[in-house]
Amino acid sequence: MATHPLPHDTPAVETAAPRVTLRNYFSHPYDSAIAAARTCYSARIITPEEITDKQRLTIGAATFYGGHHTVYQHAHFEFGLENVSRQFVWSFLHAHPFYNSEQQSQRYVRLDRARAFVPAESAEFGAAEREIYERAIARAWEAYRELTALLKPAARAILADIWHLGPMSHAKRVEKVERQAEKRAIEVARYVLPLAAFTTMVHTLSGIVLHRLWRMCAASDTPSEARAVVGAMLARDGVVRAETPAQPRPATPTSAKPTAPSCAANSACCPRGRARTPAGAPRGGANGGRC
Repeated sequence: MATHPLPHDTPAVETAAPRVTLRNYFSHPYDSAIAAARTCYSARIITPEEITDKQRLTIGAATFYGGHHTVYQHAHFEFGLENVSRQFVWSFLHAHPFYNSEQQSQRYVRLDRARAFVPAESAEFGAAEREIYERAIARAWEAYRELTALLKPAARAILADIWHLGPMSHAKRVEKVERQAEKRAIEVARYVLPLAAFTTMVHTLSGIVLHRLWRMCAASDTPSEARAVVGAMLARDGVVRAETPAQPRPATPTSAKPTAPSCAANSACCPRGRARTPAGAPRGGANGGRC
């Protein structure tokens, strides 16, 4: 965790790299997809254990390039995401369909520390711009604290009247009113927090959606953060574990049409094994070696 103190006694802004953990995943996502595809034309349900190398290449390629992507929606990955901005979550992760999220609530979780996404320094974002950016974040957090302190007495008075709190009320009832008053105060004060504020969440999505997120990283409102987070999601062991020969990850996408991740990093959704040499290097083909 990096802390950046600001002059004039301004509260420090904390930032950190995104932390991605893979909580749950299918053990054989690619074979499960091929088995689902075969089941469409079988009198019985096909199991992943029955899939052969030839079927991985032929059926996998035929379904993927033929647009039959529903078979790749069966395998899901459950991620734990920390140190990601609310802007990234709202404008990118939640802008795509077919996912499930449980996100830390700003309504009920008090945010005492100024923890937020800070862009990497660049030609357009140097030390002077960073100082302005961090000071704005710190100022927003100060406003959040001040609003919480201002609103809590009013919330307490309203709740005490609703719940008929009096001198003879039980101590536990008084404590409950105090807790609820603070929750109501931060529920309103949260609106001054910046969109860069960090959040924590559990995010579940299918292999094909993960593939699409990678391709769309550069087309989002938060391209650098999207590349970092989605790249880390693809790099988790359960996602990297492929049933085709491994190959190095491609260069990070930098345009509106980013390079897709390699099959090794996308085993749940990319049947490009047909375009590989025995050594595992891509040969290209009609799609230029891209998914």
